[in-house]
Amino acid sequence: MCGIIPIKIYDDLKNPNNFRSDLHKVGGVYGIVNISNPNKIKQYIGSSKDLYHRLMDHLKGRDSNSRLQRSIAKYGIENFKIYIYYFHLDASVILTDIETEVIKSFPFYTLYNYKKEANSTLGYKHTVKAIKKMKLRYKDKTKHPMYGKNHDSFALSKISKQVN
Repeated sequence: MCGIIPIKIYDDLKNPNNFRSDLHKVGGVYGIVNISNPNKIKQYIGSSKDLYHRLMDHLKGRDSNSRLQRSIAKYGIENFKIYIYYFHLDASVILTDIETEVIKSFPFYTLYNYKKEANSTLGYKHTVKAIKKMKLRYKDKTKHPMYGKNHDSFALSKISKQVN
C-alpha cells in the first residue's frame, strides 16, 4: 500500500474499549482499512476532533460512508483495522486540510472516499429555502427516514446536549 505510514494501528474493532482511552477527546486523521485481501487493500480516510466518537459512528453505521458500510457488511468487521495517521490536540489545526493531504497521498481507487478533497459541514446553516424544501419532503411522515424508529440512547444524549 502506497501513501503515508500510520503512527498507530488498532486491530480489534469488535472491542472499542481497546482504543477508547487513546482516542476519546483526541482529534486527528484516521483510516479504516479493509485487510481482507492483502493484494487489494482499500480504506476510508476521515478526520475528527474526537476520534473515538467518530470511529464509533462508523462502527455502528451512523453517519458513515456508504461504501465503507457495504464493505464492512460484506467482509465483516474482523477484516478491518484503524490506522491513525495524525493526532492533534491544538484546536487551531484545520483537520480537513491535513485529511486532504492524506487522501492525496494514496491512489484514489484504493479509497472508499467519494471526494479527493475533505470538507466539513461544521457550522453550516441551511437556507430558508432549503428548510422549506425539507419540510415539504417530509410532510408525509411515512417518507421520513426515522418513521417507525426510535433514537438510541447515544442519539438522545446528543440531542439533549444540543438543546441545553
